Amino acid sequence: MKNFSSAAKVYILSTILIGLGLVVWMGGKVEWANAGLYVLAALGAAARILKVEGPNDRTNYSLAWFVYGFAFITYGAGAAMLVMVISILAEWAWHKYPWYIQAFNIGNHVIAIYLAGLVFDLINKGMKVLDLTGAIAMAAAILVFVIANHFLVGMVVKLARGQSFAESGVFGFLTLFLDFILLAMGAVTALVWFSNPAASLLNILPLYLLYNALRVPALKRQLEDMKKLPGKIPA
Repeated sequence: MKNFSSAAKVYILSTILIGLGLVVWMGGKVEWANAGLYVLAALGAAARILKVEGPNDRTNYSLAWFVYGFAFITYGAGAAMLVMVISILAEWAWHKYPWYIQAFNIGNHVIAIYLAGLVFDLINKGMKVLDLTGAIAMAAAILVFVIANHFLVGMVVKLARGQSFAESGVFGFLTLFLDFILLAMGAVTALVWFSNPAASLLNILPLYLLYNALRVPALKRQLEDMKKLPGKIPA
C-alpha cells in the first residue's frame, strides 16, 4: 500500500475503520450462539476460497453471494455481516492476500450490507417478506448491496490505479447481473426454506451448473493468452 496515493490510502483506511465500527455496532444485535450462522459462514468461506476468475485479472465470481442472500433474509443484516466477515477472514487465511486488501473487503461488504438492511427495513417495516411489499424490499435491498459493493470497489481502483469505472469494469452489466442473481437466489431459497427446507434444495442444485458456467470467461481468456504464444494453439 506504500505505493498508493495519499487519497487512496485515506479512502482504504476510512472504509476499513467505518466497517470496523459497523461490525462492533451490528455485532451487538447478533445471536452469536446460533449454530446456523456458523454453518453459513463455513459455506461462505468455502465458496470464497473456491471463487472463479472473471474475464480479467481484476474480477472474480463467488457463490458466497448466494450464502449472503440466504443469511440476510433468514437472520437479518447483522447476521449476514457476521457470515461475511468470517468467510472473508477464512479466504484471507487461505490465499494469504495483503492485509489491506481483505481488510478493505471486509469494510466494503459490511458497509454494503448495512445500507441494504436500512433499505429493507425502510420499505418492509416489519411486514411479511412473502407479500408484495416484502418482495419489493428484498429486491431493493439486494440492488443496494450490489451497487454499494461495486461502487466502493470502483472507487478504490480509481484512486489506486487511476482507472475509471468503465476501464475497471466494476459496473459491467454481466458482473452486476451475476452478483444480483446470486444474492436473489439465496434470498428466494431462504423464503422456500421457511415453508419447506427440503424443497429449498431444488434452488441449491442449479448452483453446480452456475459455478461451471462462471468458469467460461476465464477459460476463454486463458485460451486467448495461449494463442498469443508461438507454437501453442493455432488461431
